[in-house]
Amino acid sequence: MACIADAQSVEASDILNGKSTRHKESSCTEGNSLKPYKLTLFSTVTTRDRRVFEYIEETIESHEKKAIDKECGYINGKLYYGFYQFRPDKDGKYRYIFYRNSSLRDDEPCEVTVVYMEGYPTLAELKKMFQK
Repeated sequence: MACIADAQSVEASDILNGKSTRHKESSCTEGNSLKPYKLTLFSTVTTRDRRVFEYIEETIESHEKKAIDKECGYINGKLYYGFYQFRPDKDGKYRYIFYRNSSLRDDEPCEVTVVYMEGYPTLAELKKMFQK
């Protein structure tokens, strides 16, 4: 996807570019549709390929020290979800990664989802938007 190139500075770019995932669904949005959310880029990838679940989790966790804010939840010692905020770029845009491994719960689909977002909302603003 063209807009994934903008995410090259993000530690999860291999995941977003599909280098580590097969059998995936992905989407990327940029432009006017994101303005109400103060976002400039929204990209997501979901995979059901269990062979890459651990790699994706390790990739996400290996960069959590770079996050300026984070919220994580674990099930049986495995990362169930993680929401990470990274330092703003030179234009003041924040970068966010959301990770969720639904395969850790019996009542959810067996899949891993990674979402990358860039823009100007604070973490508190994003959380408020997602709660609606």
